[in-house]
Amino acid sequence: MYHWFEKRYGQMANGSLCVTRAMQHELAQNWGIRATVLYDQPREFFCPTSLQEKHKVSLSPFWGSRLSTTGIGADDQNETLFTTQVDTDILLKPNRPALLTPDEDFGILLEAAVMYDRRVAALLDENDSADEWVLWKEISGGKQYLYPRLLFIITGKSPEKEKYEEKIKRLNLKRVAFRTTWLSAEEYPLLLGSADVGVCLHTSSSGLDLLMKVVDMFGCGLPVCAVSYSGKLVHLSCMVYIDELVKVEKNGLLFSLSSELADELLLFRPYELNVGGNGLKSLKNGALETGSSARWAAEWEEHAKPLISEVL
Repeated sequence: MYHWFEKRYGQMANGSLCVTRAMQHELAQNWGIRATVLYDQPREFFCPTSLQEKHKVSLSPFWGSRLSTTGIGADDQNETLFTTQVDTDILLKPNRPALLTPDEDFGILLEAAVMYDRRVAALLDENDSADEWVLWKEISGGKQYLYPRLLFIITGKSPEKEKYEEKIKRLNLKRVAFRTTWLSAEEYPLLLGSADVGVCLHTSSSGLDLLMKVVDMFGCGLPVCAVSYSGKLVHLSCMVYIDELVKVEKNGLLFSLSSELADELLLFRPYELNVGGNGLKSLKNGALETGSSARWAAEWEEHAKPLISEVL
């Protein structure tokens, strides 16, 4: 019954707004409604984090970035796991771990983490029987890896947090670490701006929506590895991702399987290297361009304001 009401009275509206071209097509094709696309955009406080802010955030224990087992900078304000301060200059360490921030269902992420850990052990010919803290402590000695250690920061207050923490412990990962924490609204953008890669595991039930978490990541200049979901209309859901949000090999990568995500994580070595155009530096430039190309005020002025002025 609600479907009938929405269709009936939606057709009577003087103007309509929707958030994707895929939804615009759906409304026109199956509802007889002409809608204007008004894309969601990140708020102004979702922006790239400066090196000074990254250093300050890395010193703070609130998101668990500092692995106590490394022995790095316990009382040294000039040294963190990711940055170092020389006089007044803040520098990113070339041997720092890759910092990633994921969301949603972690099952596929944990599988990819195990694959990455085992593959790197084989590629680097590392002794897999060594304790985790030994492998991470090598960072403090300046050792640089062809494939970086990975540190995943999981935020939020999931009711399944403890279950996942226990599962992660049982995985016995040596080159991948997870930290769980809750962040305030002010702290979350700082984490996104400090990270190297965002991992989006969220899907849209309709296949017609864009993901605000990815929009916020782009606002912070953060490239994204996102799951390629299928909605009710497969060809439309693909159009949402590829054409409207995550542009493959420009600002992010897509995956459907945990093995594909593990493959993508292996592309980010080392930080300065581009591998077939998919390197982290290239994707980060694309994410910065995407995040700076439009903001909410500009989107409103260009698309919503003319429609409202027309129907008034």
